[in-house]
Amino acid sequence: MSEVIWQFAGGAVDHGPYRPVAALIEDQTDRTPDRPAVVHRSATETVLTYAQFDALANGLAARLTAAGVGPGDMVPVVMGNSEELPVCMVALMKLGAVFTLCDPAWPEERMRAVLEVLDPGLVLTSGSAVPTDLPVHTVSVRDITPSTDRPGLLPGPDRPVYGVFTSGTTGTPKCAVNLHGGLTNRFRFMSRYFGADGSEVVLQNSRHTFDSAIWQLLWPLTTGGRTVIPEPGEFLDLERTVETIDRHRVTVTDFVPAILGMLVTLLEAVPGSVAKVASLRHLVVGGEEIIPHAVHRLRALVPGLEISNGYGPSETSIGMVFHRIDGTEGDRIPLGRPIDNCYAVVTDDDLRPLPPGSDGEILVGGACVGAGYLGDPRLTGEVFVPNPFPAIPGERLYRTGDLGHYDADGLLRFIGRRDRQTKVDGVRIELAEIETTAEGCPGVVQAKALTVRRAGRNQLVVAAAAESTTPAALRAHLAARLPRVQVPRHCFVLQSLPLTDTGKVDLGALRGLVEEKLESETRPAPLPGDALDERIARILCEVLGLPHFAPGDDFLARGGDSLSALGAAIRLRDELGVRLGISDLYRHRTPAALAAALAGDAPGTGDGTDTAALMERDAALDPALAGLARTAAGRTPAAPPETVLVTGGAGFVGARTVHRLLTATGARVVCLVRGRDDAHARDRVVGTLRAQGLWDEAHAARLEVYSGDLGEPRFGWPRETWDRLTAECDAVLNIAAVVNFLLDYRAHRPANVGGTAQVLRFTLTGRPKALHHVSTLGVLDHHAARAGRPLDEDFDPAGAPAPTSGYSRSKWVAERMLLEARRLGAPVTLHRLGEVMPAADTGVPNHRALTHLLLTAFHRLGLRPDVPMYSDYTPVDFTAERLVCALMEPSAAPVHHVFRPGSVDFTTLAPAGADTVAPAAFMAALGAEAEREQDSAAAVLHALLTALPVTGADGLPEFGRLLADNPALFTRHCAAALEARHGLTERPLPAAIAAYHRTLGA
Repeated sequence: MSEVIWQFAGGAVDHGPYRPVAALIEDQTDRTPDRPAVVHRSATETVLTYAQFDALANGLAARLTAAGVGPGDMVPVVMGNSEELPVCMVALMKLGAVFTLCDPAWPEERMRAVLEVLDPGLVLTSGSAVPTDLPVHTVSVRDITPSTDRPGLLPGPDRPVYGVFTSGTTGTPKCAVNLHGGLTNRFRFMSRYFGADGSEVVLQNSRHTFDSAIWQLLWPLTTGGRTVIPEPGEFLDLERTVETIDRHRVTVTDFVPAILGMLVTLLEAVPGSVAKVASLRHLVVGGEEIIPHAVHRLRALVPGLEISNGYGPSETSIGMVFHRIDGTEGDRIPLGRPIDNCYAVVTDDDLRPLPPGSDGEILVGGACVGAGYLGDPRLTGEVFVPNPFPAIPGERLYRTGDLGHYDADGLLRFIGRRDRQTKVDGVRIELAEIETTAEGCPGVVQAKALTVRRAGRNQLVVAAAAESTTPAALRAHLAARLPRVQVPRHCFVLQSLPLTDTGKVDLGALRGLVEEKLESETRPAPLPGDALDERIARILCEVLGLPHFAPGDDFLARGGDSLSALGAAIRLRDELGVRLGISDLYRHRTPAALAAALAGDAPGTGDGTDTAALMERDAALDPALAGLARTAAGRTPAAPPETVLVTGGAGFVGARTVHRLLTATGARVVCLVRGRDDAHARDRVVGTLRAQGLWDEAHAARLEVYSGDLGEPRFGWPRETWDRLTAECDAVLNIAAVVNFLLDYRAHRPANVGGTAQVLRFTLTGRPKALHHVSTLGVLDHHAARAGRPLDEDFDPAGAPAPTSGYSRSKWVAERMLLEARRLGAPVTLHRLGEVMPAADTGVPNHRALTHLLLTAFHRLGLRPDVPMYSDYTPVDFTAERLVCALMEPSAAPVHHVFRPGSVDFTTLAPAGADTVAPAAFMAALGAEAEREQDSAAAVLHALLTALPVTGADGLPEFGRLLADNPALFTRHCAAALEARHGLTERPLPAAIAAYHRTLGA
């Protein structure tokens, strides 16, 4: 037995006396204190010398000691790429504490599950909001007091050093805990294997929550080398990665196979790019099964580059099998041999060793074996088994679940998995976790997940037996609960899953069914035309492997990501002869928009009608509505109203106004809300109220909710519903609107103009009703800025030019139509709102508001532009209070300007400690954040700021013009008179601002 093991296991290598990694870094600091240690690429590049880095880690360690952190404590580090990241890691190592790297972009449910597993005493973050009641310590290198006093703790090799979260079979993530001895052994092996001499420049090229990022961040600090931390999002933006390698002359990094394949494609497609990676001396490829042809091609493109295949589960100190590729391997590249002081044995099911050529399970032993899974002794006992082999040091072996064999040359080879665990883009995925999550989707009876191979990449598929859901609803459910990489590319909903004779799901039959459906449903259907947008659509269709892709389809919504964007950009360059990058695909997400951008034109109007002429036509009151308005002149609505129709009750202002009607009046409230049906519409309204802490079941009997669409005739209601409610309602509060500053007038027109006409028709039909229409001061703010004096409420919007944004234009047109109806006798009141903000009682924000996106960016980036940004700060309860009071009056003024007096500079609302920077620096940092988290608030804000026509001569947004200083631009005499009649007062603003800051984590 021992002969078999010794023949094919790694063996012992003496590295000298054991030293924990933190001590190795301290030793290097003493040798080269002034040498650069850490470089962080950001808006302003940060460089820390060894002495500075060590002093910061010492200072943070002292602060954490004062906070009660000690040896063995689990401490989650919730932050993205930054110079703070390795400082936190090393500071905790100095204390003997255990760091666990977490991603602030994880869904809230996953973050809560992770924190429940860790049960920490505190959480470290660089400013991200963490959903926990635990003490949260914000770390900024600017706020750490450097210290030369080192804690002096030397944790033993058997003490835990870090935890890494892997996918869990029950839907709960599992934390694999690794040991100081294993990490030290891995780093010392790398120094020997790569011949480290202090000239190493290592690029962190793995997401920071992956264990491979640990060696990329810390190993070079033990050799005298330099760590390069990229801007957020560069891991999958290969063009940026190539530029980073070139700029910093990177010598060592890591790629997962799928991304390595795309790198080869990029290097072959873009002239001059090969020269930019010529500094690379060593490349590690790991995370999933290697792609031989890509590796061989890269070795040919970059002579002298040494590429190693790396293997090892997260439970075994990052990785413990290496093979340096020499070109003789052909299409079957082995995993290689175990590294120093590590062992691997291939066994049968009874843990008996197998001879060369015999397939079995790969078991790992030696210095690399971790401590097991935190808080899960059952699972730990199942896979960390007693070591039956005296020739392998250590009490336990780790059962990898991987199948393989040793060949005649003593090289370990991989042949597959014994369970259904898989990897996608280098990330280990437990298919059972996806299945468990899918089965939590309403209507799903059973779900099975699997992977398919498409275009050289593993793609996740989930097939669900369901009674009442759709593929889109299932995917949305999964996307809200799983990290992005675990969200299946394809979701299929079936009546039932195929079963074996024993009643189990027949996975082989299911795979065949899925492959058949993919083949039929993703076969591209050619577009007939040869226009630029159609040619672009054809290319995107082929890149994404979809059955069709129209010029108006959204690239990201149809499954595009950074890797497919790169492939599409290369195809577009080659076939169309244009120069563009993946950022262009994110900025212009439809073929139509991208074609317009490439042509240098704005998107077409679509029907040949000039937009200005269309707006003038829409502003004219329909003759039938004009007749109804004249008829209404002699009819007096009830005041106060007994039954009020509210549109938009699930929105930010709408929900607060519904709450005000239910709590401050005795009125029956009828809501018109989009929904699949009335029950779903009601769930939306109640859910919004509950999310804001405003719902009370005592009000349920007075709230009725109907599903409908403002853009449809009679809201899409049956005739009997329309007739009944027009006879029962005696007031209408029209709050609903489409608000998207990236969309033009035509996109807003159906709901905001056509919908307003439908609301007016409802108002003027049946029982006499007063219409209160919510608009925006944005219809007039540009005109007011040029008027030289504040505009009064009685100013006619027809006397002002059309606004610039599509949303404000739609409101400008709707106002003109309604004011014409009022002149004819219709009881119409307009309420132009200012900058509506969170209230003091809840602090819950409007997540779609520009102000919220800005303040979130100030908080997350720790930066604010050095340009004042004035506007009003009007708490939403202030707004709702005044809307309801106006509704209660028998006759109201034609227009109310609803905003809180007093201008506020929104840059002063940034969190304490935020740096003031030039707009260019702020935009650069925001762009980096948007690239890293492409579905985040930063991405939305970046898209807004780059699309809005508010730019200076330098092409940057004019931050001083992003918000309107409404208190300086408008009077509010009618609103003030309303407040006086109802005894309304202004509550102190600091309480509302403080509540909002709490929701931001500031």
